[in-house]
Amino acid sequence: MASAGSFGRLSLLLALSLCSALASTVPGEAPRRFWIEGDAFWKDGARFQIVGGDVHYFRIVPEYWKDRLLRAKALGLNTIQTYVPWNLHEPEPQSWEFKGFADIESYLRLAQELEMLVMLRVGPYICGEWDLGGFPPWLLTIEPALKLRSSDSTYLFLVERWWRVLLPKVAPLLYENGGPIIMVQIENEFGSFGDDKNYLHYLVQLARRYLGNDIVLYAVSLLIIFTS
Repeated sequence: MASAGSFGRLSLLLALSLCSALASTVPGEAPRRFWIEGDAFWKDGARFQIVGGDVHYFRIVPEYWKDRLLRAKALGLNTIQTYVPWNLHEPEPQSWEFKGFADIESYLRLAQELEMLVMLRVGPYICGEWDLGGFPPWLLTIEPALKLRSSDSTYLFLVERWWRVLLPKVAPLLYENGGPIIMVQIENEFGSFGDDKNYLHYLVQLARRYLGNDIVLYAVSLLIIFTS
């Protein structure tokens, strides 16, 4: 169940920022915090080892989500990775789907209920052996043709429109906010595709706008990019 492709490259993981101290939303509770320091993961003041694998909500009927997560937990996993395919949630322009297979919020809450953490891979390009790497096919019908995975202004406008819907749903489920999400991945394997650093910086800034400055953002890539 563990994804060798995902976790075998964690040595290439790039933390785009470290968490700052957070006050708990519940009086009397210790602050919830996850960060990277000294080449190690830290959670709530103690070193933490991620033992994780991919369990993708959109590849499993919702009735089996709990069963599959429990099986992953029984294998010793404490963290789940999942992509978020844009084409599942916006099959037609501004036609949003978040029910059934697409009910990502329920899936994330279930992971939390089962005391599992989440590394969320929001794209917008996910690869994941998924059609068009998660891009909605209607992107290919736009004229003039978009330059995907770039600083193309129309493409960025559509990415922002998508994330403006997705990320506010995700924000309450960040670890610092009491949820299971400890890290969020930006793009996927971009270093083997291009070198448009402005595009990647834009995605980071956009994620920060909706998720704040404390969540750890990371990239799985062949290219060392930046920290900001």
